[in-house]
Amino acid sequence: MSYQPPQRIVYQQPVPPPNNAMAVTSLILGIVGGLIGIWSPFPIFGIIAGAVAFLPALLAIVFGHMGLRTSNRTGVGRGVALTGLVFGYLTIAIIVGSTLFWAWLIAIG
Repeated sequence: MSYQPPQRIVYQQPVPPPNNAMAVTSLILGIVGGLIGIWSPFPIFGIIAGAVAFLPALLAIVFGHMGLRTSNRTGVGRGVALTGLVFGYLTIAIIVGSTLFWAWLIAIG
C-alpha cells in the first residue's frame, strides 16, 4: 500500500451574475410612470395623473440612457434599458399629447 498525501480542497466563492442597475431602475420607473400616465387623457383626474407621472417618466429616460451606456461597456441589460426608455418616452408623449389636446379643446370652446 502506497502513501497518498491528503487531497487539498479548494473552496471558491460563487461569482454573482453581472447586472445593470441603471437599466433596471429605468424599467421600474418607466412602468410606474406609464401606469400613472395612462390616466392623463381623462378630464380632471388626468391633470393630476400627468403631473405625477411626468417625473418618473423623465427619470426613466435619464436612467435608460445611462443604462444603455453601461450596457455598451458591459454587455448586460441592453433590452431592459431600451424597454425603460420606450416606457418613459411613450408616457411623456401621452402626457404632452393629452395636454395639447385639452388646451386646444379649451381654446376652441
